Amino acid sequence: MTRGVALVTGARGGLGQALIRRLREAKYDVIAHSRGPVRDADADAAVRWLDGDLSDPVIAQRTVDQAGRIDLLVNNAADQSLGALDALTAEDWAAMIGATLMSAVNLAQAAHSTMGPGASIINISSVEATSPFPRHAHYAAAKAALESFTRSAAMEWGAAGVRVNAVAPGLIDRPGLDLDWPEGVAWWRRTSPLGRPVTPDEVADAVLFLADASGVAGIVLPVDGGWSASVQLG
Repeated sequence: MTRGVALVTGARGGLGQALIRRLREAKYDVIAHSRGPVRDADADAAVRWLDGDLSDPVIAQRTVDQAGRIDLLVNNAADQSLGALDALTAEDWAAMIGATLMSAVNLAQAAHSTMGPGASIINISSVEATSPFPRHAHYAAAKAALESFTRSAAMEWGAAGVRVNAVAPGLIDRPGLDLDWPEGVAWWRRTSPLGRPVTPDEVADAVLFLADASGVAGIVLPVDGGWSASVQLG
């Protein structure tokens, strides 16, 4: 028996794939969304794929109309580009805010009107919302705004029985991470109490927890191996 329909954005990345897998295991009917058309390698007969630029409210509304019903919305889409603060242009900021903040805002606004009591919206934030890393100014600012939106939406939509929460991952492991950013991984291992990055499945488990936690609304749950609770001396 299905638990309802879950829509996951940013579904082509490692975390998106883990979210799809965990939600399917939890008996959700999953609709996956990506900014661009789905590749054959991502195709799965048990998962329906949609695409489009959710920073456009018209596309966000179209996505909700195509989904038909949404019981759980997981806003995972984001731009993860880097850039020195002095070099970031207005276009860089607009692209980041559009992909990381407004995609979630637009989709949540469109989906909310169709959601009944017991529905849930979970936004994927980052520890960088409160502890930015160098060259991530626009990303950190967009995630901080996403967390503020999460609290505002929880306050306004809770009376209708729609819960809104966020998960803030720390460094998420992936194949090749040690080679791509060896100094960052080494630093994270020194400063995180668990001594390692978190896995995509661990983040997905936190999303499932919040989806089931009927008395929880308006929180940001860190999934970072204790990093945000520690003194990060490096």
